Amino acid sequence: MSQLKKLERDVKYNSNTFNQKFIESDSLIEQEQEAAEKIMKIKKNVDFEDDNNMMDDLGINMKNLFFKILEMLADKENPIPYIMDNSKRQFTFAVMIICIGGLLMFFSNLMISN
Repeated sequence: MSQLKKLERDVKYNSNTFNQKFIESDSLIEQEQEAAEKIMKIKKNVDFEDDNNMMDDLGINMKNLFFKILEMLADKENPIPYIMDNSKRQFTFAVMIICIGGLLMFFSNLMISN
């Protein structure tokens, strides 16, 4: 009989603890989802270099950024959030645009002179 009384005591309905268990489980699920989203964002935008030395390997960074932008455009994604995510990428993109503009101006002057 003592085991039966234990079972009856455990089965009693208590609204405070019943709702609290659901609230706790919901908050745990939300925390796990937020952690998973942060991990995915980190995996997508991995930068091993620090932002202190922006001039190091500028040519390599320009090449990588150019091909990443082309890849994103081929997948019909917007590359602007990727570029604006990091100050190093912003600097590299600005230098790349200046170089492309300079080359276009040089070629246009060559075409006009002929």
